[in-house]
Amino acid sequence: MNQELTQATASDRLGLADLHEISDLLLRSGLFCFRVASWSMYPAVWKGDQLTVEPASPTSLQAGDVILFHQCGQLICHRVVALDTAGPGTRVITKGDAATGCGEVIRPDQVLGRVVTVTRRWPWSRSGLWVGALARRVDQATERLTLLLVQWLQSIQTVRSYRWIMRALLSRCVAYYVGIPEGKRWFRYQRISGWRPPGPLVGHHRYHLVAKLAGIWVGSVRVTASGEGYRIDDFYVRLRYRGLGVGSHLLAVAATAASRSRPSVLLASIEPANTAALRLFTKAGFRHTGGLRGNQVSLRREL
Repeated sequence: MNQELTQATASDRLGLADLHEISDLLLRSGLFCFRVASWSMYPAVWKGDQLTVEPASPTSLQAGDVILFHQCGQLICHRVVALDTAGPGTRVITKGDAATGCGEVIRPDQVLGRVVTVTRRWPWSRSGLWVGALARRVDQATERLTLLLVQWLQSIQTVRSYRWIMRALLSRCVAYYVGIPEGKRWFRYQRISGWRPPGPLVGHHRYHLVAKLAGIWVGSVRVTASGEGYRIDDFYVRLRYRGLGVGSHLLAVAATAASRSRPSVLLASIEPANTAALRLFTKAGFRHTGGLRGNQVSLRREL
């Protein structure tokens, strides 16, 4: 079964993939602004402060400058503590103000720019050092609590009773839509009530079923007509929503829609290693045909 992600996820964190964009911004406007995501430069810079960076050549750097550089897939903002000119090339030694260990030794080509302005997120909080210390402790405690909560949620997702409870709670919250082709590239979507798609789908050679929870896409199945019946081309449920009945409902709606055509058959092909999908399709009434479609197991459900 080919698995296809139909939605991109958005992120406001910068990584190495953004280095070209950052360089272009610095060259075009001469400035680049971002918010600090850690406490490594406390107390000079707090988490949440906005920093403005300007281009800087490695030869112009001096001890005490706060610079933005990339290392091991991360963007880091630390202070220059020394410049090592011994040897064939200059090396920049940096360290966070809050760090107690050794700093980083970086190459000049890793430097993106120098910090020229710090805009405080909460200017009033600088009235006393105890405010910063308290804010830092609270933030670190919150991060640890969040991590423990995520680990706990991941552990209970494997418990069968948890899936039963979540399936009962979410079954009435997931909305299902059917997309009917409108032109060559677009689908016109309609809300599905219960198990039956609205209107006859006979005559449409393909359609797209989508499941949404609170407006967020959680799963989909795309079905295309063939000479033997309707064939499932793409079937996917997001990882965190698997085991909650979303996939079973999508297959049931697809079967109901395919049953209105002739021949009333629903076909699928799944990779042998995808045992979870094989169990799901078998439970939904599909049977092995004994043949292979490429390197995939062929399944068939008579409707």
